[in-house]
Amino acid sequence: MFDRENAVGFLLLGFCAVVAGVLIYSIQTGTQFRFTGPNWLGWALMLVFLGAIGYGFFANRARRGPDGGSGPQWPDPRSGRQQGWRRWFRRGGDRDR
Repeated sequence: MFDRENAVGFLLLGFCAVVAGVLIYSIQTGTQFRFTGPNWLGWALMLVFLGAIGYGFFANRARRGPDGGSGPQWPDPRSGRQQGWRRWFRRGGDRDR
């Protein structure tokens, strides 16, 4: 359950929990929060976000190969990336890749 692939989900869940806490505090106390930081920070975050989307798109396309084939599909045990030690020693159905 706590594999590396789930790290992004847990980070987003934690971020949402923090934002929810701040919003509940704001509602309860009537406080109005305003961003007073640098203007370039919003642009930098947007570029990071768009870069991550582009990386995910192109990394997925590169993994499929030049012919566009996606290889074995689920529930074939050879589909997906191998976990942990199996990836290093090519065990568990990953012999023909």
